[in-house]
Amino acid sequence: MFGFVHLYNGQEAVSTGFIKLLTKSDSVVSTYRDHVHALSKGVSARAVMSELFGKVTGCCRGQGGSMHMFSKEHNMLGGFAFIGEGIPVATGAAFSSKYRRDVLKQDCEDVTVAFFGDGTCNNGQFYECLNMAALWKLPIIFVVENNLWAIGMSHLRATSDP
Repeated sequence: MFGFVHLYNGQEAVSTGFIKLLTKSDSVVSTYRDHVHALSKGVSARAVMSELFGKVTGCCRGQGGSMHMFSKEHNMLGGFAFIGEGIPVATGAAFSSKYRRDVLKQDCEDVTVAFFGDGTCNNGQFYECLNMAALWKLPIIFVVENNLWAIGMSHLRATSDP
């Protein structure tokens, strides 16, 4: 394997539980710890492992590596390497579902789930997207996976009121 590999040890139950409740057409947006999210959404273990090893048989043809799992077939909209980067993408996906239902009058009950760590809650785009989701009543679930770390910084050092 080349590059970084960010493991998800001890956090698997959170995403697995949420994703188990989703339908095939519901979407998932993840962070750079996206291996379990992809597997739980139905991406094959072979496609995930091939991606980790940079093989063309990977879910992103070996170009995404550890931090960028994506599968259109499974509505796995990606793992995003920068903190908070996936939240606007998830909000846009939720807006798309609402638009298809309310404007285009399509039968669309799709939900989007955005996974991110507690360190993301200190970023402005998190608050902007929460506001838009509430204002427009978007079909989105924001899941904060609190592991008490923002990459390498303790939550206690990065948050004014932990």
